[in-house]
Amino acid sequence: MKKIDSLNLIPFIDIMLVLLVIVLTSASFVQQSRIEVEIPKLEEGKESNVRTESKEEMIVIDKQGQYFVQNKKLDSNELKAWLERTPKQTQIIIKGDRESGLEHFLEVSALLQMLGFENVYVITHKLTPSE
Repeated sequence: MKKIDSLNLIPFIDIMLVLLVIVLTSASFVQQSRIEVEIPKLEEGKESNVRTESKEEMIVIDKQGQYFVQNKKLDSNELKAWLERTPKQTQIIIKGDRESGLEHFLEVSALLQMLGFENVYVITHKLTPSE
């Protein structure tokens, strides 16, 4: 048997750095809100946790289809006025209750598209096998 005089740690460090990158990129980031919203669920693989360094704002749609921005209730016209004042580079996150109805989500989506927002994300939860 051959005696090992020194241990080469470079491959070990490379593997650990790769594992660290995988863990950090796949970790989910949770944002807390004061407005109770039951988030819809998606099958695994259809969710994206991409974050950029730009400013972010959250639009919350509750069960009744009411819009909230920064915990302040807005109607459709106030939401449109707020979005017109918001810079187009802002990352917009839509957090909607699954019982709010599709028309409220589509109204916000169409408004964001019409105003030229490109960094738009929708918060969902992973669907577990038991659901």
